[in-house]
Amino acid sequence: MSEQLPAPDFDAQNYARPNQNWICGHACEGKACRLGPDAKGYCQATAECKPVLKIKPGETKGRWICTRTCGECEAGPLPDGSCCNPIPKCSPVPTLRVWRGRVTLAVIAASCAVLLIVLGNPTWRNHFINPGTVSAPHTGAAFAVLAATNHLNQNCGACHNAGNSGPDGLVNAALRAQPGILDLKQLALAKAEEPTAIDESCLKCHAGRNVHQPDAPPISCSFCHAEHQGIKMAATTDANCGFCHADAAKLAVSPKTPVMHHFATDHPQFRFLTEKLRDPDTLKFNHALHLTGPTIPKLPGGEKLDCAFCHQPDAAGALMKPVAFEKNCRVCHSLQFDPETPQLQLPHGSAEFVSAYLRSLPKQYLDLAMKAGVTDANDFAAKKLAGLRTQFGSGEDLEKRIFFSTATTAPEITVGSVNGATRAIFPGCAYCHEVESSIASSTEITKPIQTERWLAQAKFIHAKHAGVSCEKCHDAVHSKDTANILLPAKETCAECHSPRGGVADTCAECHTYHQPQIAAR
Repeated sequence: MSEQLPAPDFDAQNYARPNQNWICGHACEGKACRLGPDAKGYCQATAECKPVLKIKPGETKGRWICTRTCGECEAGPLPDGSCCNPIPKCSPVPTLRVWRGRVTLAVIAASCAVLLIVLGNPTWRNHFINPGTVSAPHTGAAFAVLAATNHLNQNCGACHNAGNSGPDGLVNAALRAQPGILDLKQLALAKAEEPTAIDESCLKCHAGRNVHQPDAPPISCSFCHAEHQGIKMAATTDANCGFCHADAAKLAVSPKTPVMHHFATDHPQFRFLTEKLRDPDTLKFNHALHLTGPTIPKLPGGEKLDCAFCHQPDAAGALMKPVAFEKNCRVCHSLQFDPETPQLQLPHGSAEFVSAYLRSLPKQYLDLAMKAGVTDANDFAAKKLAGLRTQFGSGEDLEKRIFFSTATTAPEITVGSVNGATRAIFPGCAYCHEVESSIASSTEITKPIQTERWLAQAKFIHAKHAGVSCEKCHDAVHSKDTANILLPAKETCAECHSPRGGVADTCAECHTYHQPQIAAR
């Protein structure tokens, strides 16, 4: 393929190259001179040529010869050897390159002037360099208390060391930054998750916060918690969690932690199921009996006993209040020991109080008779005590029966031709509690253990699940053992918390961070 030839009227001498700063003032008329302006913009035009003196052999004066490239002119050089066609001077014109440079310098100068004015005023400076609204946790009353305690400014300087140091401080901070502003290679290789100097400012108030497991890689606070995004701090995303939890290489230092991407797919099963954990509560409680047993009496309002009677949410709607005997159990489990005197009931909550109460029965019967207006209170009390001795024997036998009996039925009796067992006057403490006794010590009743939260490293709010029935997640109607942990499996949660279920299934939806390392279950 042949090389393209220039146009016939192309004149290499008058070709204006892009690196020239000036062009001939006559160029717009198509009469640009051959020399053109010099580098400083001065016109170099003199004449169309510089005549040359030629002396032939035998001559003494010689003759001036025209040296025009387009051919000798008719008049020829003047007698003194100058060109007869002088070129008029012009005013060289700056090229686009010069104008572009001038505009650039003007913009830079104006920008510097504006920056000096804005950054020189403390009020304008804070508004100008602020990239967005600071979240409520870093502007509210609680932050003000922390700032005062840690001797921090309640503005940019609280987190940014050079925030209140003026323009010179900002410039010095920029020059001392690592990597430097001119270290292009390091800046290109810098990663958002790497800790920075600003993390030290976070630790002034958030001291002692743990970032997951001790063997987790160091991560910058701002990588997961982005500030200046509005009144509410930007939520942690799955991408932040997946930086470690979806990377097998990063989890190699913690082989027990599985690689996971989404809750419904590769999130592990809950530990209380995989490790077959058991509830350590010593209280004897049968959920199936209470919810489905035919002998369970109706509640005072005639309603059937259900989950909501004993398990009621707290004020925040997140957790359930602890079950209390006085509020939830006494309505069915009366601590009555004398059917003929239902006004007297045993105290609950302390074995010492029960023993003391039994030993004060003479006074209890006497006080009851006096309140009822019985004429002979002493005789009333004596008859009641005699009835107890006839039925139970000594006071020591009565106390043992109350503490250690687990019987719900009395011995069989015969009425006419009919034999059968009767209902026990009352079941003892051991019917529900673990009761221990020794010669060296008094009777002790093990205090029930009510585990507040089994999934210790996950959050759950019952109020958000008010539309779901209790039986959907808690299979209480089939549980006959107190040791059963009545929580749902992961698959039950994933029915809703998945793309198919349409409910949020992000990591931050269930997990909180920077908590003490508690064994998750």
